[in-house]
Amino acid sequence: MKIRNKLFYVSGGLYGQLGNVYAVRHAEGYFLIDCGTPAAYDTILENLHYWGISEKEITHVLLTHGHDDHAGTAAKFQELGAKILVGRSDSFMLESGDFGKESPFQNHTMPSCHADILLDADTHMCIGGVDIDAYAMPGHTDGFMIYDVKLDDDHVLFTGDFFYCDGERGDLAFTGWKGDMSYSSEKLGDSFKRLWEMQLAPTIILGGHGNPRIGKEAKDLIMIAYKYYLVHNR
Repeated sequence: MKIRNKLFYVSGGLYGQLGNVYAVRHAEGYFLIDCGTPAAYDTILENLHYWGISEKEITHVLLTHGHDDHAGTAAKFQELGAKILVGRSDSFMLESGDFGKESPFQNHTMPSCHADILLDADTHMCIGGVDIDAYAMPGHTDGFMIYDVKLDDDHVLFTGDFFYCDGERGDLAFTGWKGDMSYSSEKLGDSFKRLWEMQLAPTIILGGHGNPRIGKEAKDLIMIAYKYYLVHNR
């Protein structure tokens, strides 16, 4: 699905797959935000090809976190030449291909790889002329990152499983799964407080699940999600 001229939704719930995947065009190719489960690889390729995009044009994969429904095809795209970025504290999941030996969720597996770039803190980067601010927002996992992307006239916030949009009018928000061994309600709350104080004004919010939220009211989803945390996650 084409969201904007340079922004595509290429896998996720609308396509019968777990974990939303987005492609962003830049001057030298495309980068992905998250890359779905291992089973989503063919869906991602099918949608890329529909829009005339070769998988070999993917230069980077920016991961919000290391879970298999968001990082499951990272090894595949790395083999094709893409650089993989992830929060340092989540890199072990990519390297082991699972959640770690201490986790009881042993069914969550993916091909292993070593990330090319490990993010330790808030980081500004520019990929092919597109400005990206990566913000560390631990809670869902210790190495969780969100990405704030300036794309033409839009301010696009990729939130992964930090929170995502739902509801018939896009006026509901939910936080992600709580099963990770590093999940921390306290850290999640600190991250929400920090995001709220940053007063970002995205025109598009794209989560790791759920629906896109588009328009000048998109920024209100941050408030809605923060309220959801305060009521349900503390």
